[in-house]
Amino acid sequence: MNKFSDLAASGVVSPGIYDALTAVLAQRAGFSTVYVSGFAFEATQLGAPDMGIATMSELAEHVRRIVSAAPDLNVIVDVDTGFGGPNSLHRTVQEFARVGAAAIQIEDQSDPKRCPFLGKRQVHDQETAVARIKLAVEARGNSDMRIIARTDADELGFDEVVTRSRRFAEAGADLVLPMVNALNGKPFAERPAEERMEIYASLHDSIEAPTVTLDPPPGFSTQDLFDLGISVVILPLQPLQAAANAAITYFESLRQTGASDDYKNAYPPQLQANIEMMNILGLDDYEARLDSMP
Repeated sequence: MNKFSDLAASGVVSPGIYDALTAVLAQRAGFSTVYVSGFAFEATQLGAPDMGIATMSELAEHVRRIVSAAPDLNVIVDVDTGFGGPNSLHRTVQEFARVGAAAIQIEDQSDPKRCPFLGKRQVHDQETAVARIKLAVEARGNSDMRIIARTDADELGFDEVVTRSRRFAEAGADLVLPMVNALNGKPFAERPAEERMEIYASLHDSIEAPTVTLDPPPGFSTQDLFDLGISVVILPLQPLQAAANAAITYFESLRQTGASDDYKNAYPPQLQANIEMMNILGLDDYEARLDSMP
């Protein structure tokens, strides 16, 4: 049985990862749960913006490799809208249970889905959205995989977010993720940090079900969100952002100087990309298997 059901009750920090290496590094840092976002997957594996263009099989194979590399991690996977209609959603749930995802996040957007950063999201009507969550819960069968139901109805207002979240929980979702990117027509990022915390508290208290949020507001921590009763806090894009910015800085330095020295002097590596990295990736086990051969 996966550990996600136990962890969700006590507060889970789930940093974003985007490949097997970042999964291993997150596990090494002591995290028990990680998050694979659609944004990070399409950016790193397809070199594309978050426009819902990846296929289910591409993402499932990617997750299978992550789970294989870091089998002790609980991997939450953003499966967007489930890759299509009812039959596609049913297959998606079963496929991600098969590859070892601890939880999948399903949203109520209608296709074509849009990243919240882009605005102009459209959602299914409530009855259809609830029916899709019921179908997902049924499709997982005896699997321990958890269902996180996300609503993107924030552009329709606070009450709509609460109603949908409550109905998703009643339909069998284990946790709900109320998006607040543009709540009541005002960008969430433009609100003071204290106001954002008040909104998180109001949502959790109104929904009355295990709740997931994204990113603590500036000046607040994941523990502050747990103190409100939040079950899981996901930080989906920070490692991707850190890696991309480091790569930009390195490539610019290399182009300007023709060497890596300036970059290494400015940013001494914590982990060498040589035998040191291979050791973290389990080199001893691989060597032992070679040595065991006659």
